[in-house]
Amino acid sequence: MKAIYIPVGATGHILSSLPMVGELVAHGVEMIYFAPESCRAQVELSGAQFCCVPAVAAKDASVECDQDFVAGLPLVFLSEAEGVIDKILPVAQAFEPDVIIADELALAGRLVAAYLRKPLVMVFTSFAPCRQFSICRYWPAYTDDHPARAKARQIAERFTRQYGVRHLDIYEIFEGKGELNISTLIRDFQPAGDSFGDDFLFAGAQIGPRAPADAWQPSGDGKPLLYTSLGSLFNNWPEFYSMLFPLVREMDIHVLCALGRALTARDLGDIPDNVTLVSFAPQLDVLAHADYFITHAGTGSAMEALYYGVPCVCIPQMDEQILAARQMVRLGVASTSMVRAEVTEETLRDALTRLMREPHYRERAQVLARRMRETGGSACAANAILDFIRSRA
Repeated sequence: MKAIYIPVGATGHILSSLPMVGELVAHGVEMIYFAPESCRAQVELSGAQFCCVPAVAAKDASVECDQDFVAGLPLVFLSEAEGVIDKILPVAQAFEPDVIIADELALAGRLVAAYLRKPLVMVFTSFAPCRQFSICRYWPAYTDDHPARAKARQIAERFTRQYGVRHLDIYEIFEGKGELNISTLIRDFQPAGDSFGDDFLFAGAQIGPRAPADAWQPSGDGKPLLYTSLGSLFNNWPEFYSMLFPLVREMDIHVLCALGRALTARDLGDIPDNVTLVSFAPQLDVLAHADYFITHAGTGSAMEALYYGVPCVCIPQMDEQILAARQMVRLGVASTSMVRAEVTEETLRDALTRLMREPHYRERAQVLARRMRETGGSACAANAILDFIRSRA
């Protein structure tokens, strides 16, 4: 059996896919995985054959996104597909896969599947659409003559002519589905989760080996551990640490802060003795020991927190994360969801105090951790894909 995997070039989406890829390889599936060079080590750890594609910044899209983020979103994903399809398609044609597996937003996967007339498995690393819920239906509407939408329409029309794919307007992009659809969420976390049919599998968090990050070891002294990570995109926020550090300085806890690439210790002033700073933490290892988590509420981080039963404070930074944070509050595993403008030393103190003093957050997180593990994770996802390939043979 042969398969190719096409993700979008975002760290969270890629990390959420590799455990199921590793399971498929372990079951004898020949896999080619297309990703930017920065992800080579992660992909090769899964056992898949790595094939480098450019990390597309979509220059034409970036201008419109700076002016209006939502207006430019279709152009971002269409431009990414435009930037990688000429690299992917010849490799896929020569490889002759039995199935195309693609991230929900990796439009190149849909192009390849349509052009080669191969079955498509779509992987949803965020919220999936259904009749009762679709995240793009909450966004403002834009006229067809909006510059970003006009450019997006031109690319979409060319894709339809050249590859035979359905016209990729905003609703087809964000509401499209494959013949088999796998979500890396648990059904409880998905809005209207009970409304999905047999063509959707909620496999839960994808937990597996990851390439080494910055060195970290648990203290072993029994003190609670607070872990903070604001994600990989919007983490250039030194003011957050100027609010956090006074709160934790006198607490009898350990604090580990994953800063990302934008900040260093020099940017953060006086660092408390109980705070450790790293650029990138081995998040799964940390969450396995963490007692509390301040998170941007990306769906990957949210599922990993639930997998390890870690209660959270959520500071979302974009629409998808806001929805994820609200779901965590609704499920009783987060004390607070507040956007960046709402974060002050006082609101942060209140959120942390409630998280640390009220045991029901941890109790609820532990319940959902058990439920998460019962879904089967990467093994469940891989088995569903294997059954799908066999049914198409």
